[in-house]
Amino acid sequence: MADPLGKYIRIIAKYPGSILAKTKITPDQVTVVGLLANCVVAYLIARGNLSYLAMGILIWVAGFFDALDGSVARQTGRVTKFGSFFDSVIDRYSDSVIYLGILAYFLRSGNPDHAILITVAMIGSLAVSYVRAKAEALDLECEIGLMPRTARIVLLGAAFCVGQALWGILIIALLTHLTVLQRILYVRKKLVKSR
Repeated sequence: MADPLGKYIRIIAKYPGSILAKTKITPDQVTVVGLLANCVVAYLIARGNLSYLAMGILIWVAGFFDALDGSVARQTGRVTKFGSFFDSVIDRYSDSVIYLGILAYFLRSGNPDHAILITVAMIGSLAVSYVRAKAEALDLECEIGLMPRTARIVLLGAAFCVGQALWGILIIALLTHLTVLQRILYVRKKLVKSR
């Protein structure tokens, strides 16, 4: 299945994207601002001074920049191969820094045993994106799977909002690796058919 949640978020991002498109900001600049926003959110989470609800909302806000840069690119006619490449690379940093912030939060709050689970979730998240990139290098669309990036951000934010961060991370840790398996099998099937 494709990423229906991602399509819905892109629709939501259309209006704020149109406002940004009227300024002189470029899509690449929005991408960089998104990374900086994720770094700030990661720092705030790591400090542990916020409520779980505030952490969850901030994760959503920072993650929303991923939809904004694409919206600005489409509305200004600046959709480029480099922009797509740059956005994809920066998204990996944004994902990783949030997980590092959560890792630091759990370490500071006396839960070092959660470190392995967060690391497994981070590896799975990066692997999901890597498999897609490799598939696209083979000229195959590969947006299938249970846990694309949009779903991870929404789930992680929601888990924090309801005070169940650990359960959210556990689900992400399991479903990202299942998504990698789904994508590997999908690519294998497509390549076998094309022989």
